[in-house]
Amino acid sequence: MNGKHPQTATNDDLASVLAQFNNGVTTSRELDKQSKAINKAEKRRDMAAQKLKELMESDAEEADRAILEEEYRMAVEDWTRLTNPNTNAPEIDGGQTVEMVDTEIELSEESSEDRAQEDEANDQETA
Repeated sequence: MNGKHPQTATNDDLASVLAQFNNGVTTSRELDKQSKAINKAEKRRDMAAQKLKELMESDAEEADRAILEEEYRMAVEDWTRLTNPNTNAPEIDGGQTVEMVDTEIELSEESSEDRAQEDEANDQETA
């Protein structure tokens, strides 16, 4: 015999399995937090872009425009930081035009629609 009681080996195995399970739960919670943070940042970015677009279409004051442009820049930086954690957030050109914002809104809407279609396809595959 190896000097261990069979019950001791079983307890060690149980402790190891329990530790693995706890690590999995922790990892799962972290992934959920990251996913929620990305979704929140994406919504913030999209809302800021929409506000900026509406403001520019209404020919509002320059001060209001500057505030919304800064809000949009910060939202994009947050979203980029969360979706690309291994890279630095790119500097956004201060001369960004309404057309660029419109394009980003359209791209964001298309990517959201693509994700929804992918989720539906995955749900159908698992059913």
